[in-house]
Amino acid sequence: MYKENKIMLWLHMHQPDYLNPLSNEQILPWTRRHMLNSYYKIPKLLLSSSAKININFSGILLKQIVSYAEGELEDTWEILEKKDADSLTESEKEFIIRNFLNPMANFNSNRFTELINKKKNREKFSTQDMRDAQMLYAISAFSPDTTEVKDLINKKENYSEKDKIEEKKIERKLFKSIIPMYKELFDRKQIELTISPMQHPILPLLIDSSIACRSKRETILPLAQFTHLDDAIKQIEDAISLFSKTFGKIPQGMWPSEGSISNEAIDIIKQKGIKWIGTDESVLIKTNPYVKKEDISIPRNVRDLKTFFRNHSLSDKIGFVYNKMNAIDAVKDLLQAVKSSRNGEIIILDGENPWDFYPEYGVPFLTELFSASNQRNSALGHEIEAADSIESIHPGSWINGYFDTWIGDEESNRAWTYLTDARKTTGSVQESLNQIYIAEGSDWFWWYSNFHKNEVDFTFDTLFRAHLIAAYQKAEIKIPSYLFQPIKEAK
Repeated sequence: MYKENKIMLWLHMHQPDYLNPLSNEQILPWTRRHMLNSYYKIPKLLLSSSAKININFSGILLKQIVSYAEGELEDTWEILEKKDADSLTESEKEFIIRNFLNPMANFNSNRFTELINKKKNREKFSTQDMRDAQMLYAISAFSPDTTEVKDLINKKENYSEKDKIEEKKIERKLFKSIIPMYKELFDRKQIELTISPMQHPILPLLIDSSIACRSKRETILPLAQFTHLDDAIKQIEDAISLFSKTFGKIPQGMWPSEGSISNEAIDIIKQKGIKWIGTDESVLIKTNPYVKKEDISIPRNVRDLKTFFRNHSLSDKIGFVYNKMNAIDAVKDLLQAVKSSRNGEIIILDGENPWDFYPEYGVPFLTELFSASNQRNSALGHEIEAADSIESIHPGSWINGYFDTWIGDEESNRAWTYLTDARKTTGSVQESLNQIYIAEGSDWFWWYSNFHKNEVDFTFDTLFRAHLIAAYQKAEIKIPSYLFQPIKEAK
């Protein structure tokens, strides 16, 4: 139990593998751009405070951060940001205009707006226009408190190729500082670092995809059942190994991807030495409908593994409500809720995306939150003891307590069928298995779900099928023709 009301804040950081195995290109820039913002900003702000928080990385994100820092990874967008504007091909210019020049809530630049309007009006772009588009898009990724890039931001327009080179030097400098900052905070016990399974898979579905029906009876299952306990174990082992290599310690905590748990998943997580995990309050309520609201934030020993249940409402307030409030008032509201609770509060949320919708990328809010938090009113996961025991848990995730965000719709089921067939056909070849493990990640199925029909991103469909194609190639087995046709349908 808590000795006093404390906030246990747990931020989960995650990006999938953006490397296309067929072209060997890192085709999306989101890991790199978050490295210049959330992944850098949060430890930097924490170093100036005494707040204690928990931070989780998916294994594949951690791998990418390390690879960027060591200069082993370069994405296609980065290559186009730094290419000499005089030597851009027409297709490269078209890519830059289409993808770089889009409104961003936290980037205020008259020149950037001017270029967006030129795009809308289909006007011809000069070489200087292209150079400014490259540069402005690049610097738009930085957190506003990054002093190293201030001079380049203040220049505003008419950038030179020398400016572009300088901006990339700043990026590399920041990349190299990220892991050391987390290590310093971890070593001084101000943060607790935790890990998610390597490719961010939904563990219960890897173990047995039919568990989706035990979670939600009306779920329509794929034609083929996926049952690969060994894959789930491998995803956990690889993440723990990478974490230990990176931080020099074995993680005590694990955020199961998307808070997805089941009795079977908990058992294998526990067997690998993990001491505590988390999920959503909806999973606890479905397990015990009579649990009192004020007791949800008390961690339980679920099958002898300490498990935290997030306050869904408060977590979502940080994600979707406080960005519309003054930072001081928002933090006051949050801490008042913690103070008035009986047992403190467990707050778990996406640690990278919400800040894009806050003024100044969330710097004022996070600064105020970390300033108001201290050793007395904030806690790390290992510091909090579990109170009760639960022998069996309702299988589910942090999205409504079900798995239907990743399985049960026509397109997501088709993806599971393709994955099951590829796993059965190519799984005896290790290089093929490595591609299968990547294809087991949650992100691909998330985009196939009916929940996201209005947010079509065909890149994820392309990547998912590319990994399956690569699995067949490496096994030297004929590639099924259906893998060359999109699963994702435009609506």
